[in-house]
Amino acid sequence: MALLELRDVTYIYGENTPFRSVAVDGVSLSIEEGEYIGVIGHTGSGKSTLIQQFNGLLRPTSGKVLLRGKDIWEEPKKIRSVRFQVGMVFQYPEHQLFEETVLRDIAFGPKNMGLSEEEAKERARKAAQFVGLREELYEKSPFELSGGEKRRVAIAGVIAMDPDVLILDEPTAGLDPSGRNLLLSQIEKYHRERKNTVLLVSHSMEDIAKAADRLLVMNHGRVEMFEDTRSVFSQEERLEKIGLRVPQITKIMARLHAAGIPVDPGALTVEEAFDALVPLLKGGDRA
Repeated sequence: MALLELRDVTYIYGENTPFRSVAVDGVSLSIEEGEYIGVIGHTGSGKSTLIQQFNGLLRPTSGKVLLRGKDIWEEPKKIRSVRFQVGMVFQYPEHQLFEETVLRDIAFGPKNMGLSEEEAKERARKAAQFVGLREELYEKSPFELSGGEKRRVAIAGVIAMDPDVLILDEPTAGLDPSGRNLLLSQIEKYHRERKNTVLLVSHSMEDIAKAADRLLVMNHGRVEMFEDTRSVFSQEERLEKIGLRVPQITKIMARLHAAGIPVDPGALTVEEAFDALVPLLKGGDRA
């Protein structure tokens, strides 16, 4: 049984108004437990609207959303419990911080789950440690922190609820390269150690290529592709037709391969390209 499933889901903004807009159009897909899914698509492709179906922030105009085989809207009064199981981190989540201290902000979700004050604080401490927040920051106001630290507080607040699914919408937006790399490595660590399902929405093909098992490619509200990451990025021409691109290193390696150099044209990361090129360079030195 799939962990998450959409069955012919359509979502329409402004239905029965002159501003009617179909954002998600008849999408069916399934996601297994423990997968790391990358979600990509051009602006307006329906990515953000789609992921908000998974935890009931938006209710489909038609179709069904299933969590472990059960329609999440079967009992609308219980939709709150679904949001504890499917955690969502929005773009610029630091704008949602509001508590007096970092620890209290992270503990807010667990307390809403009905945990005791001490249990909520313990979960908050563990989540803060997990995302690399220093202990001296716990009693500070979250508004005194750097942009990257605020981002980690917001993500820790969702992790503290221990959701089965962690969905992140452009979590690295606005961060500098070091902050972006640190945050992505922490998300990868979370997935590796917790074995929970992760959905990462990103405009950065490089970020997606490093971690995702499969890519969900959205185009005009529909699923253009939902395949393993290498398969998607091997279809450069198809991606370019819908306004997307492959990682820069993949493009370079494909050009080298086309020029007759025996390298893997499907390399997705700088590390993979390095491993492919070093033996060739060593061979050239010997010659």
